[in-house]
Amino acid sequence: MASRLLLAAIAIVAVYVAAMVPGARAFGIIGGWRRIENISDPHIQELGQWAVMETNKGSPSSPLTFSKVTSAFEPWFRFMKFRHLDIDASRCGVMHIYKAMLIIEHANNTRKLLSFEGDGMMHS
Repeated sequence: MASRLLLAAIAIVAVYVAAMVPGARAFGIIGGWRRIENISDPHIQELGQWAVMETNKGSPSSPLTFSKVTSAFEPWFRFMKFRHLDIDASRCGVMHIYKAMLIIEHANNTRKLLSFEGDGMMHS
């Protein structure tokens, strides 16, 4: 119960910070973000696939098909387990770019998708 309250408090703070600073990378900006260099790491790709699957639960009639994570960021402070992912995924055969924000809680092996948004860009 206490860990859920802590997770909720962290999420609320992250949303508040995001509202104060424009741009998708505003989440958890305490100390800034750093690029995760090895985006081909299976764990990073699996996080992207998981984010797409979570999004599909809310729109099963028009699901996305995961392609790959194209970039990933984490806070400078490693104790904050936020991840910002840029994801290529297609819907009805058209590829789009999406931005996902998630938090990982290793203590009880849970994840929470905080946001998943398309930027309106299409590419082939």
